[in-house]
Amino acid sequence: MYHARPPRWVVPFFAPIFIADIREQEINLYTFLTIAIVLLILGLSYQLKVDQTILFHVNFFKWKIIKKSVPPADIHTIVFRDAGWGTPSASVKKKKGFPIRVINFDSVEVLADLEGFAERYQIRREERKYYRTVYDMKKSKEKQGAS
Repeated sequence: MYHARPPRWVVPFFAPIFIADIREQEINLYTFLTIAIVLLILGLSYQLKVDQTILFHVNFFKWKIIKKSVPPADIHTIVFRDAGWGTPSASVKKKKGFPIRVINFDSVEVLADLEGFAERYQIRREERKYYRTVYDMKKSKEKQGAS
């Protein structure tokens, strides 16, 4: 008669072998995932260009992965806010789709360009509490660093 399970004496005898294989596979998986996440974080960069449209690029090292162009007609509002720890940010909310969050760029001039873009195309803009204070502080720090 055949059993679906192995006999009782087989399981304890082979258990250390199976456990060692599983642990080795887990370590290899964790190592691979860690390396993949580090490469992803170090390789991703973002570019934003504000002209007649808002052009947004996501690059992985040199290759462009995502390229989005948002014309003024597709923008619902631009919300300017304090993202915390003295970081001004903006969120471009589109009529359809996910918003584009503008934060941690090299210069606050990007936010000034977005403000001018909103005024030029009569796009509704909102300023949340403390945004102007944080923006002015960041701008003055940039001027001091340039001097």
